[in-house]
Amino acid sequence: MLITLLFSLSIVSSRKTSAKYFYNTQRPLIIAHRGASGYIPEHTLQAYDIASYMGADFIEPDLVPTKDFSLIINHENLLNETTNVESLPQFCHLHTTKTISTYAGPVTETGWFSEDFTLSEIKELRAKQRLSFRPETLNFYFQKITINEALDWVINQNKERITKNQTLLGAYIELKYPNYFNSLGFDVEDMLLKILKERGIDNIKGASEICPIILQCFELESLQYMSKKTDLPLVYLINSAYPVFNMSYYADYVDGVGPNNGAIFTPNGEITDFVHQAHGYGLAVHMWVIRDDVPFSGFNRPQTYEAVLEAKLDGIFDEFPDSASIYFSGST
Repeated sequence: MLITLLFSLSIVSSRKTSAKYFYNTQRPLIIAHRGASGYIPEHTLQAYDIASYMGADFIEPDLVPTKDFSLIINHENLLNETTNVESLPQFCHLHTTKTISTYAGPVTETGWFSEDFTLSEIKELRAKQRLSFRPETLNFYFQKITINEALDWVINQNKERITKNQTLLGAYIELKYPNYFNSLGFDVEDMLLKILKERGIDNIKGASEICPIILQCFELESLQYMSKKTDLPLVYLINSAYPVFNMSYYADYVDGVGPNNGAIFTPNGEITDFVHQAHGYGLAVHMWVIRDDVPFSGFNRPQTYEAVLEAKLDGIFDEFPDSASIYFSGST
């Protein structure tokens, strides 16, 4: 009896968003991981445009700051893997080694870092495919972009969707390494919330009408801070390499959790109890990441999406959003 009461109290005290766009009762949300990054250099407007065309519900920008306090979109502050920076002689002097505090502990890397560049210098770079086994024919054609540019693009897309009575495209935004950047004086959470406020999408009401917004991070402290500043849906990202989950604690601050596939499926493809645990505390589960060209648990493409439905996932991060859209449209 006491256990049941405590379980009930944990659900009552949990933060459960009223944002209807955070849930899809027909199928899992399709979140285009870095855009349609399986086909085109990631985190470019072109990758987001293709993802939108392919049926994604959300694009997924990752944010890092520049020296002059702009938030650009890149998977991390290291620019080597996603741009042509190392081939541009004007930036040789910015090559350096840094130790960066991350959710997984300190990481030492050598290269070029966003926080050492101004926005105008970032605009001199061109995007490239991060993974060598994917198409590289579109390398060096597209600029890196800011979150301002991405949001304005989504908002314009949605103006057209509204006239056609279509579902709005959303932005599922991740702050990268906020503790590290805040230690350098950037205050990235406030920078992001200011940008959202300028567009009237810093709350559920505005986001529901203009551009659905979900905020995510691997650092729970950052989400705790933002939970006091906004009612937008918050998602805590989790890596199964660190398998200590405290769902009741997460539920007080966030609306969902974003585990990697290793938390949901065992190496032989069996479904764990992660989703069941999370749902017990009112937490949505959005799993990362599905890649057609890098299958997990031995699944082929149809088996992957069958397993997603069987696991009762609320959303998936997918680098080939057309595959998910095609499968789910045929299964509902």
